Amino acid sequence: MPFVPLILILLLPVSVYAHDLWFEKEANVYSLYQGHRHSAHSGAEIIQYEPGAVKSALCSDGAGKTRTLMPGKAYPAKFEGACAVLLGSFSSGYWTKTAWETKNVPKTGISGVIKSWYSEESVKVIERWTGATPLGSGLEITPTTNPLTLSVGDKLTVLVTDNGKPVTGVPVAYFGDTRGATGQDGKVSIRLRQPGMQLIEASTETPLSDGKADTAIRTASLQFEVAK
Repeated sequence: MPFVPLILILLLPVSVYAHDLWFEKEANVYSLYQGHRHSAHSGAEIIQYEPGAVKSALCSDGAGKTRTLMPGKAYPAKFEGACAVLLGSFSSGYWTKTAWETKNVPKTGISGVIKSWYSEESVKVIERWTGATPLGSGLEITPTTNPLTLSVGDKLTVLVTDNGKPVTGVPVAYFGDTRGATGQDGKVSIRLRQPGMQLIEASTETPLSDGKADTAIRTASLQFEVAK
């Protein structure tokens, strides 16, 4: 599968880590946010999105049962459930960059296109350890060991998969800062450098032939907490 080499990560017209997705939890309700609050990049802490961009979420109860949760129609999207692991999917659709502006539309009929892409994202939050098995079928990051037992300074090895299969050469970032790329086994080790919420991201860019965009940029995020 084509991927974005590390040496090109800073040369992309579109940063694959332009913003973050993360969940905030109150009781058994998870609210999905987008922005730069937990990122190394500058920008607004919270960026409001269209509620329709949030598709659904998979909720694993940790006892072998997984169910699909649908968000409400208001912002921010909320999912309710007692989840050991929650995997939410998000897409802001097609984007087109010209010399004058970047618009949230397909490239069809637009002149002077520099780059166009389709954006697809997911974020997985781990509340309780259920094992090193991917939950969904898309691009996903899965810890190979229980991350909830780690402390600042420890290393965590993660597995990046697509449709359950390891993906080679995928750049992986820690709070927006690229730390390495997956090996032939789809794994890479990341050192945890701060307490509290952790956010690890992986991204791929692959060609599209639908006539609406040049490429598909997919980003997967992994969220969990470590002791302060």
